[in-house]
Amino acid sequence: MRIGVMAAAVLVVLAGCAGQRSAPGGEVALPEQGIVVRALRLSAHGYILDLRYRVTDAEKAARLLDAHNKVELLDLTHGAKLGVAESPVIGAMRQTARNRTVYTDRDYFVLFANPGRAVRAGDSVRLAVNGLAVAPLTVN
Repeated sequence: MRIGVMAAAVLVVLAGCAGQRSAPGGEVALPEQGIVVRALRLSAHGYILDLRYRVTDAEKAARLLDAHNKVELLDLTHGAKLGVAESPVIGAMRQTARNRTVYTDRDYFVLFANPGRAVRAGDSVRLAVNGLAVAPLTVN
């Protein structure tokens, strides 16, 4: 009996977590990059910035998803450049196009390192690919 109650409680909690996402008003379209930014959030107690985006134009978004291109966030407040977080075991913590295949209507992610928690909620940053900055984004 206890196991059934615990399982039901876990399902309720997981269902609530699955329904959470950023408000639709928080999405930012970047047509020149072929993406719509769904969210830019602090994660890992502020030491990681989690960028979630949806590809709308595969040809334009291929630049962002190419593993050879350098992707970073430019902190407009402090002037810092935040690179993609890397692990010695799994490498860069970002999705790339495997076999150069980019799927539209699919969400992708990039995790940026935020050493010293310099970037905070409400700060403005710019997404840059190979040093070319695009529209400003606000951290949620």
